[in-house]
Amino acid sequence: MDIAAFVRTIEKQNLNCEGVEVLRQGRTVARHRWIPEAPRNCYSVSKSVTSIAIGMAVQRGKLSLSDRVIDAFPDLINAPSPRLASLRLEHLLTMTRGHAAFSRPSTAAEALSQELKFDPGARFVYDNGSTLLASAMFTRAMGMTVRDFLLDALFRPLGIGEPEWAETPDGHSPGGTGLFLATSGLACFGGFLLQKGEWQGKSLISPEWIDSAARPQVSTNSRRSDYDLGYGYGFWPCRHGAFRADGKDGQFVIVLPRLDAVVAINSGEPRHYPVLYAVWDTILPLLSQGL
Repeated sequence: MDIAAFVRTIEKQNLNCEGVEVLRQGRTVARHRWIPEAPRNCYSVSKSVTSIAIGMAVQRGKLSLSDRVIDAFPDLINAPSPRLASLRLEHLLTMTRGHAAFSRPSTAAEALSQELKFDPGARFVYDNGSTLLASAMFTRAMGMTVRDFLLDALFRPLGIGEPEWAETPDGHSPGGTGLFLATSGLACFGGFLLQKGEWQGKSLISPEWIDSAARPQVSTNSRRSDYDLGYGYGFWPCRHGAFRADGKDGQFVIVLPRLDAVVAINSGEPRHYPVLYAVWDTILPLLSQGL
């Protein structure tokens, strides 16, 4: 597949893309690099990876979406407010815990101390604190961090190896950010998602979890295209029957089930929206034509 039009669009807009890889029917059909490949912080793509770990724990009977947050942290909570008492794991995955604004707490205790201004489930507010708490619940339930669990449950099977993901001061994977993956690693993750959790003939997670995680669970009420179609469990539903993992500086894993395709991109570009739109404008037509 010739993605020269995508490359030209990126360069014409002076967007700081690092690399792109396109998979079709399980094989790489196009790639381009602006700099040599190396793992980089994929920021909020980490949320999607954390969602997969949570799904694996649910599948193993260690967690449930209805689990109360306060039950996971009896040592950190003395007199919970009614809103905190009603907060559940599902609210964390859908960014509806009741917080008022984006936050970057460094520990579970800090996240639990934040005021909940809305009833859990009532309002979508994107942030890192929700996923940090979900990751901490995973640690408490599984006896290991998300990163350590996924080494054998996901990363090594996909050929990603042992990616860097530093722990929080209280011993959890941050959940919402900080995972380092190369573009090829993002592509492998996308291929795994496209195959509904199956990899090389082995099911790593139930297809039902991926279906639930990828479809809208809550309304986002955004005015920006591709962010206005709701939010799943750590994933963004988007146009063209697709869904994606999405990092703040243009890290994307775009899964297109109708076209049996994945587009993976690493960037260091604060204007990340045009990177996504360039995929729709230049790569999607090629995939739609089967080229």
